[in-house]
Amino acid sequence: MDSVSLTKNMDGVYLKSKMKRTAGQKHGDLRAELLREGLKLLDIHGVNGVTIRAVARNAGVAHSAPANHFPSRGAMLTAIATIIFADLADLTIEAITDLSDKPEQAIQAFAENCFQFAFDKPNRYQLLWQRDLVDQDDPSLDKEMERVYSALLSLLGQDRVNHRVDIETDAIAIWSMIHGYISMRLDGNLVAAKDTVTNLPRHKAILLSLIDGIYNPDK
Repeated sequence: MDSVSLTKNMDGVYLKSKMKRTAGQKHGDLRAELLREGLKLLDIHGVNGVTIRAVARNAGVAHSAPANHFPSRGAMLTAIATIIFADLADLTIEAITDLSDKPEQAIQAFAENCFQFAFDKPNRYQLLWQRDLVDQDDPSLDKEMERVYSALLSLLGQDRVNHRVDIETDAIAIWSMIHGYISMRLDGNLVAAKDTVTNLPRHKAILLSLIDGIYNPDK
C-alpha cells in the first residue's frame, strides 16, 4: 500500500505524490500487525487462506517482509495458534473464577467455555490441533496450552471427592469428551440437537453424564 505525501513545486503549488510505505514507516510493530491480519484471514478463509504472501498483502508490505519475523509459514501459524490458545486460556480462567469450591459447576463452566469458543470461532479452534501445520513443541505455544489444561487439573484437585482414578485420568476423560464432540460437530459428523430427557443441548447433557460418572459413581 502507498501513502500520499504533499510536495511543493517551483511555483509554490502543493502536489500529491505517492510514496511507498516501508514496514517500519507503516507499522510500529510489524510482527503484531502480521499476526492480526493472519487471524482475519483464518476467520474468513480457514487455514488454507493463511499464507505468507496473503498476510503480507493484507498488511500492505512486501511479500518478503514477514521473513524478518517468521522464517516459514509454519512458524507464522504457530505464532497465530499461540495467540488463539492464550485467548482460550484467558476466557477459561475467567469462566471458572470463584467456582473452585463448586467443582461440578466449575467443570461445566470450563467445558461450556470451550464449546462456545469452538462454535463461535471454528477455524481458530481447528488450527490448534493441526500438528502438520503447528509446532506443538514450541515453548510459547506449550505454555498457553498448559494454562488451559492446568486450569482443569486444578478444579479436579481442589474438590473433596474420593476419585476412583487419578485426577489426570479424569481430566483427560473430560478433555477428550469436549474435544471429541467439538471435532465431530465441526467436521459435520454430528449436528446440534437436544437431549430428550433433560431438554438440554446435547453437548451439555453429555457433560452431565460424564460428571455423574466422576462425582456420583454409585448412581
